This record gives sequence, C-alpha cells and structure tokens, in this order.
Amino acid sequence: MGISKGKWAERLKAAQASGMTLAGYARRHGINVRRLYEARHQRHRAKAVPTRETSAFVRVKLKPVVPLEATPGARLGGPVATFAMQARLGNGVVLSWMHDANDVPAQTNLLHTLAGLPCSG
Repeated sequence: MGISKGKWAERLKAAQASGMTLAGYARRHGINVRRLYEARHQRHRAKAVPTRETSAFVRVKLKPVVPLEATPGARLGGPVATFAMQARLGNGVVLSWMHDANDVPAQTNLLHTLAGLPCSG
C-alpha cells in the first residue's frame, strides 16, 4: 500500500517548510514527486471558495411582446424594431439595454462578449 492522504499532506507541509523545491525534496527523501504535486493540488482545491453548482447554460426568460410589422420600402431613419435585453452577472450586477432587432452582427458580438465574462462572483 502507499502513504495515506494525510501523510502526503504532512509530507507536502514538510517539503514546503524545507525551502527546497518539491522535486528536490522528493529526490532527497526517495518519495514520488507526483504525489507531492497531487497533495498540493488537493490542498488548493480544498481552500478554494465553495461555489454553487455552475453550468455553461444560463436561464433565459422571454417576455411576450407586441409583434412589429415590417414595412416594405422602409428607409433609414424610419421606425426600427427594437427589443429589450437584460443580463444578470454572477456578481449581482444587472445590465439592461434596448437593441436593434435587425443588427445581427452587433447582437452576436454582444453575446460573445457577455459569454467571455468571468462567471465567478
């Protein structure tokens, strides 16, 4: 059998207190350096702030709106179909704006930008 998780945590603490690199400590004491790295990784994960379960998906609420009729031959400067959007960020900030429904590239750019924001609070 091997050394228990608690023993690896103790070895990791001793290695870090020695001032040596983990590899040097492992070589000097004849132990598996990979297990020291695993113990360090587990300690970092345990110290991490517990977070709620996260998902790559977000809830989207759709509100009914009155449909707009497109007028054939409508010119620039005429009525523009707009819709309201809202994003709630993980830190509690709520963003709200009106958007031109016909400007697909701008919508795409906006959604990619929002998707790239960090999700932690």
